[in-house]
Amino acid sequence: MAVDQRNIVICPRCGAENIEGVDLCENCMSSLSGVDIPETAQIVAETDLLMPISKVRMSRPRIVGPNQTVREAIAEMRDDPAGAVIVVESGAVVGIFTDRDVLARTASRDGVLDEPISLYMTPDPVVLRETDTMAQALNKMGAGGFRHIPVVREGDLVGVITVHDIMNWVLGRYFD
Repeated sequence: MAVDQRNIVICPRCGAENIEGVDLCENCMSSLSGVDIPETAQIVAETDLLMPISKVRMSRPRIVGPNQTVREAIAEMRDDPAGAVIVVESGAVVGIFTDRDVLARTASRDGVLDEPISLYMTPDPVVLRETDTMAQALNKMGAGGFRHIPVVREGDLVGVITVHDIMNWVLGRYFD
């Protein structure tokens, strides 16, 4: 009768086969405690997902001030395929206004085009530092349902990473 190989532990000292769960090798009496415990998996340090996002081609951010009008923000977005403007005040990112915001917050309201963008933007948006990794960018985008995330260096806006940027990176890395 054959023994199921999944229930066998090989002694590291003498090579004898032992039944899984025994504490001592039946051949040489060496300790087998811990031999049948699987090793934990670890992320390989060389994975592309640990690459900083500063190495990825990001979109150039379109910028408006919080007192500019919705009309001006939409005009700025119209010529940009990213479909978002970053709202900056005194050099700091204070909001983001996307094509989704145009549809969800302004499309059915009269007179909003001449109101300040600060009334309709998403305030205090999630940002990434340029030293953050691709894994962090993917996680934030996936968890938050974001298609655009501003990228900062020491609090100053340096770019915006979009779903399009990430897809180009993935396709360039893994699908030649």
